[in-house]
Amino acid sequence: MLFEKIKNKFKVLLNDFDNFLDSHLNIALQITTELKNILSEPPSDIISAIIPASITPALRQEIITAIDQTVTALNLAETCNQYTDLNEKLNCFIQQVQKMDPDLQEAVLQKITSLMTGILHGKSLKQYMYDLYAQIKTSAQKAAVK
Repeated sequence: MLFEKIKNKFKVLLNDFDNFLDSHLNIALQITTELKNILSEPPSDIISAIIPASITPALRQEIITAIDQTVTALNLAETCNQYTDLNEKLNCFIQQVQKMDPDLQEAVLQKITSLMTGILHGKSLKQYMYDLYAQIKTSAQKAAVK
C-alpha cells in the first residue's frame, strides 16, 4: 500500500512538470542525440551539427551557453578547459568521451541532458529532479526505438 501511494505520487509529480521544462528537456535530448551520433566522426563545426536548425536565434544563444556550462561542469578533462572557443572545447570533450566504455558514454550523455535541461529551465528545481526526469525520458526514448 505504501509503495502504491509512492508510485501514485511519483506519477502525479511527473505529470505536473510544466510544458516549459518538457520542451527544454526535448531540446537537450535532441542535442545529446546529435552528440552521440558524432562521437564516431566529429564534424569541424560541432555547434552547427548539434543545434537544430529550427531554433530561434535567442534560444540558440541560450543553448550555446548551456552547452558551454555543461561541458565545463562535467570537467572530464582539465585539458579541455584551456580552450575558449566552444567548438575546440567540444572537440576535446568528444575525444575524452570517445575513450570511454559505451555504457559510461551513455551515462555522460544522459548527464549532459539533465544538466542542459536545468540550465535552460533556469535551475528552478533541484538538480536531482532534472536528473530523474531526464533518466525517465531517456529510458522512454530508448524503449520507443526498440
